[in-house]
Amino acid sequence: LAQAGAEQQVLQAEKDRFAAMVKGDRAALTRLLADDLTYTHSSALFESKTQFINSVTSGDIKYVSVTPSEPDWKVRVSGNTAIVNGVAAVNVIDHGKDLKIKIRYTTIHTNRGGQWQLQAWQATRFPQ
Repeated sequence: LAQAGAEQQVLQAEKDRFAAMVKGDRAALTRLLADDLTYTHSSALFESKTQFINSVTSGDIKYVSVTPSEPDWKVRVSGNTAIVNGVAAVNVIDHGKDLKIKIRYTTIHTNRGGQWQLQAWQATRFPQ
């Protein structure tokens, strides 16, 4: 039961982060992302927490929508670490270029002080 509760908390953190990315919500992203975040975009662009938050809040990268395919979620929780595999449809305006892509991603979350934070993101685009 505790395991199922942790899985739900991690998935809620995923949903909250996607919503914060779409809103460009700096405060929520600061809370939801680990200070030692490594964020590897589907384009292979690699960013730190500060770089990612600045990209999303400056408008350089504007997430119009991030829609996860919930049936595709696979969550594994081991202590204070969780791994999520997922699929999402993403509409992003990347430096003025409007992209509608489908990605498969892996995330690593760490529970620090009762709060699940994204520690690593790696995404791969499906072929168009």
